[in-house]
Amino acid sequence: MIGPVAAVAVEARLPEGVTLREVRERVDLERIAAMEEAIWTSDQSVRADELEKELVADPEGLEVVVAEAGGVAVCAGWVRFPSGTEFATLWGGSTLPEWRRRGIYRALVAYRANLAAQRGLRYVQVDASADSRPILERLGFVAVTTTTPFVWTPPLTA
Repeated sequence: MIGPVAAVAVEARLPEGVTLREVRERVDLERIAAMEEAIWTSDQSVRADELEKELVADPEGLEVVVAEAGGVAVCAGWVRFPSGTEFATLWGGSTLPEWRRRGIYRALVAYRANLAAQRGLRYVQVDASADSRPILERLGFVAVTTTTPFVWTPPLTA
C-alpha cells in the first residue's frame, strides 16, 4: 500500500497513558523483540540483533518507534528511508492483543509519516496485513499490489 505523506502525517492521537518514543538502545530493541514474541508466539530474538546492526550501519536510514504504557512496550514499528527515492517504508506495527482497537497502531503510522514529512518525502509504503489494511485505507493509503508470504522447506534428499 502507498499513501501520500501529506495525508498520512496527521497528529498522532494516543489513548491516555500511552506514549510514543524513538529508540536506539539495545534494551529497548530487546523489549520490542519480546513484545513481538508474545504476539506471534514464535522466536523473535533475532529482531533486536537485526535492528541494532541496521542502526549502526545506517543511523540516518532507520528510526525505531515504540508505544509504551506504564513502562510496557505495547506496539512498535520502524521506518526506513531508502536513499534516492521519495518514499519512506513502514515496518513492524505489531500491537499486543489487549491494546488493540485503541488507535495506537494508527498513531504509530502517523508518527512515522511525520518523520518522513520532516525529511521532505512524498510517499509512505507499507506491506500491510489484512488487519492493518482497513486502518491504512482510512488514512489515505491505496493498495497497489498483493503479496503472498510463505516459507519454503526444501525436501530432504537421501
